[in-house]
Amino acid sequence: MTFQRIWLLARELWRLVRGEDDRARKVKWLLGLLRPYRARVALMLVALLAATAAGLAPPYLVGQAIDAGIRPGDIGALRLVVGAFLLSALVYWGATYVQTYLVGWVGQRALQDLRQRIFAHLQAMSIGFFTRRRPGVLISRLTNDVQALDSLVTDGIVTLFSSSLTLIGVVVILLLLDVQLALITFLTFPLLAVASIIFRIVAANAYRLTREKIANITAHLQETLSGVRVVRSFAQEPRHVARMDDLNAENYDANMKTVYLNAAYFPAVELLSAVGTAVIILYGGYQSLEGAIAIGVVVAFIGYLQTFFDPIQQISQLYTTYQQGMAALDKIFDL
Repeated sequence: MTFQRIWLLARELWRLVRGEDDRARKVKWLLGLLRPYRARVALMLVALLAATAAGLAPPYLVGQAIDAGIRPGDIGALRLVVGAFLLSALVYWGATYVQTYLVGWVGQRALQDLRQRIFAHLQAMSIGFFTRRRPGVLISRLTNDVQALDSLVTDGIVTLFSSSLTLIGVVVILLLLDVQLALITFLTFPLLAVASIIFRIVAANAYRLTREKIANITAHLQETLSGVRVVRSFAQEPRHVARMDDLNAENYDANMKTVYLNAAYFPAVELLSAVGTAVIILYGGYQSLEGAIAIGVVVAFIGYLQTFFDPIQQISQLYTTYQQGMAALDKIFDL
């Protein structure tokens, strides 16, 4: 599942870059909402780079503390490494704060502009348009679908850049530390590939179905409440309650599909991470006993393993966010 998701996401992004489908025009229009705030976006990217670099430092510094400070008994080197560790933590805290604030600020302002444009567009439509469209569905476009875009514009973009940079950085660091241990770590890729064959991609259809079901609930709720006098006059309350029960059950079933997907995905990644850690401890510990590798390098490898699997997991999960956001964007463009 993991690599299949990443491959599909990469293929979708490549199509968007090349402009091979209609979604490229829509995404370009969506990114145009960020144009008035491009200075803050640039500052956000700088903070993202600083946070990523600072987040990659601790495992290496822990290894250096062992090999350069603790084992030889060099207090000066140990203090220097600890100072660098604290500095990296401080940089990570500050950069993450700036990044999180700017992402939230830019995202909310862009979505505020989007809601205003949608509402202004609806105000300009003819009366016949509103007779053909259910009011509840239109309300869902302004609320649920815009909220889905919020996840794509804010979390999605940051996750894509941060996870990609982190993954590349971890791979480079592992190769620089020890090539053999790095290649052993990369042997987990076939296991993830097997998981991608067993667990097929169902996220796109599952999350698209959830958007449709919640829109149906919103539409039924709006129509029932706005026409409550008619409903009460003709004693149609039981029918409307039964219809709401059916819609609610359909929404539950649609969301449970995503629950099953996540329940199968996250434990599998954690299991592979544990297997990789066990292999590194076994092989790296044996090599360390033979004097072929420093203990600090093994410790650093174990620290980077979690950092190695996290970006893969996040990028894979981003495919679901992308599909959910694209489904919402398609519905908004239908207006």
